[in-house]
Formats: sequence, C-alpha cells, structure tokens
Amino acid sequence: MNTLDRETIADHFKSFQAQIYERIEGFEDNKSFIKDGWEKQNLGSGLSIVVDDGQVFNKAGINFSQIAGDSLPDSSLGILNESEKLPYFATGVSVVFHPNNPNIPTAHLNVRYFCTTKDGEIHNHWFGGGFDLTPYILFEEDCYDWHKSAKNACDQTDPDFYKTFKKNCDEYFYIPHRNEHRGVGGIFYEKLEIPLDQGIQFSKDVCAAFIETYTKILEKRKDLNFTQRDVDFQKFRRGRYVEFNLIHDRGTLFGLQTSGRIESILMSLPKDVNWRYKFDDNLEEKEKNLYEHITKPKDWLNE
Repeated sequence: MNTLDRETIADHFKSFQAQIYERIEGFEDNKSFIKDGWEKQNLGSGLSIVVDDGQVFNKAGINFSQIAGDSLPDSSLGILNESEKLPYFATGVSVVFHPNNPNIPTAHLNVRYFCTTKDGEIHNHWFGGGFDLTPYILFEEDCYDWHKSAKNACDQTDPDFYKTFKKNCDEYFYIPHRNEHRGVGGIFYEKLEIPLDQGIQFSKDVCAAFIETYTKILEKRKDLNFTQRDVDFQKFRRGRYVEFNLIHDRGTLFGLQTSGRIESILMSLPKDVNWRYKFDDNLEEKEKNLYEHITKPKDWLNE
C-alpha cells in the first residue's frame, strides 16, 4: 500500500469525524470544545475533539487517528498467530459521550480499518467497530430506536449482520466480575473482511445511524428534570463503565500496547465517577428496572 492509498482511506474516516462533530456541536457552547491535533514520532497522527466539563456533556470525545507499526499487538484481534504479526496500518474514529443529565445515556462508537503488509504489499485487510448505549434511567423507546437504527445500518450491507453483531455486542460489553452488561448493547464486529469500498460505506452507515439516533435522544431528554439520587446513581454506574474500559476493553489495551497517545486513549473515561460500597443493595424501582435489562440481554426488536 502506498502513502496515497493510506491517506485516501484515512480521509474517509476524517470525514466521519467531521460529520459527527457537525451534528453534536450545537448542543454545547463552542468554547467547550477542545480541538487537539497531535503527531507522535514512529506512530502516527490524529485529531481529538473533546469536551471536558461542558454544559451538556460531563466528558465527550470524537477522536480520529491513523497509525502504523512493525507488528500488530495481540489486543488488535485476540491472540495472534505468527503469520498475523506483520507491519500494519490502522485508522479509525472513536466516540464517547458522557452526559451530565442522568436521563441521557452514555453512548460509544468506534469504526476502524486495519491492514497488514508483507513485502510492501497488502497481506490482509479488515474492518471493525460498532456502537453501544449505556443508560442510567431506562427509556425503552430509546433502546428500541437504538437497535432499530443499528439494524437498518446493517441491513444496507447484509441482512444477516444485525443478528450476529448484536450478539457480539452483548457478549463483548460484559463485565464478568459484576455479572452484568455495560448497557443495553447495540452492534459490535471485528475482523470483518469485505471489499474496501463496501467496508468504507458500511462504516459510514454505522456512523450515520449512531449520530442520528443519539441526537434524537439528546433532544428528547436534555431538558428533563432529575434528582440528586439520579446523579449519585449515574456516578456509581459510570464506575462500572470505567471498570470495563480499563480491565476488559481491547481498544484501550491496543492503544497502550502500541504506545499510543494516552490523553486520547483515556478520553473515554468520565470526569466525575464514584465507587460506593454496596450501593446497589438498596436500589429504587427505576434503578431495579435498569438492572433487569443489563443482567440479561434483551431482543429489543422482537419483544
């Protein structure tokens, strides 16, 4: 793969970042956004667009990166065989929104492209990504819309994608030491080996579905009232989000193993979070309702 090819692919992902930022910037004061371009020798470059302590978002990040290295780490795909430990190029967009209002869920998106090279030529390439939703106060209509949007995005490429990727998401965003899921899921896919043009289009469709549905939720929930108890519960549940990202998330591990930019890697963590002793021993009714949906995956489109 030559430099032009890499830049052409990376430019698609830059455009995804720009489109997501364009849809979200109106929810915050422009002064809240930090646009932080970076370049790291022997790794690559990127642009982080971050809100830290905003009016709507406690923490938010829309990150683009393009990197290259001599050998993929195991975290990229799980345990690699020797034939997969080759020079690589990777580019992608990673998004996390942590809202202030507990009525608005946390949302996460990632779309990425990888290729390995051998003797100067592409050896293999693939796509990965998906999005998931982490509510604090459950609104079932939001969960339905989220999964309906995910299915529509998948169906444009392959009608079989949603069922498989929904199951992948439920299994991946699971916190085994808590015996619960991070949220109500969405879609998740790894090493999707499809033609380049098709993969770029699918990535675009996934990004569009994500931001269209999340901005719809923002509009509906951003002005709803909440109590101090709701905030306390939100901060407690953010602790579970942090536990997953630091212990189980392969994207976080990949960034650390490739000596990535630490501020961008840990952008996914909320600004305010609590760990409380046995807080969930005495849940209120709406909190119990949330737990019913995060301890057992639900088929949102058929129940």
